[in-house]
This record gives sequence, structure tokens and C-alpha cells, in this order.
Amino acid sequence: MSGWKPYVDRIEELGASWAALVGKKEPQSVWYMTEGPEAARAETNDNLVKLAKDYSDFDTLRANGITLVPGIRYMVTKADDEFVHGRKGDQTVIALDFGDGIMVATHGSKVQTGNLVKDMSALADFLKETAHQR
Repeated sequence: MSGWKPYVDRIEELGASWAALVGKKEPQSVWYMTEGPEAARAETNDNLVKLAKDYSDFDTLRANGITLVPGIRYMVTKADDEFVHGRKGDQTVIALDFGDGIMVATHGSKVQTGNLVKDMSALADFLKETAHQR
């Protein structure tokens, strides 16, 4: 079991339908992600690593969007130093910086993005303050 699993579980408890923690520094890697279809896990892993590499390149994120699982591309509607937001229909993706990593979450229309971002930001601050960085 990964030491990052409780944090991913917490993000899901906050309302996310799927979540992951990804390292930003070379070499970028997925620290932990929610279970999903086995066939899509390798590609999702690669897409998360790409997101981590592109995280600070807002023009690239806006131009290319964010793809997590095969066939679902989120249009980036906001990207700045601490927060990236994308939409695909009624689905939303959020990525937040917490130092050496980013937390990524998706949710549907029943969850208010602002509330989830606020709660995830508090978790990101906790991770920064307690030096849970690799």
C-alpha cells in the first residue's frame, strides 16, 4: 500500500469521483491513483505524467486540454500557478499544486467545484506545511 493512498481516499471523501497524486519533479511519476479499468491504467498513468510535465506551461494546457483516460479530453478553462480546471460536458477535472506534487480529481455535476477546490486546497496546504514532499 502506498503512503499516499489515505490522501487520495480523502479527496474522494470530499466529493471527487476519481483522484490521483503525481510527482512534478523529474522523473515525474504517479504516486497513487484511484483504481480504475485495468485496460486504461497504463494510458492514464502516462497522461498523468504528461500533465505533471505540462503543469506550469499554461499555454500548452489551454491549447491541448487534459486527457486522463482514453477518449475523454477536458477543455482547460482556468490555469494558474496553483490551480487548473477543465470541463467535458458535466464532468470536471481539477489539479492543484502542493509543492513537489499535484493532486488531480474529477467529479460530476452533483458536486460543486468551488467547494471541492476549497477542501482540496486545505489538504494541499496541509501537505505543504507537514513536508509530505518527496
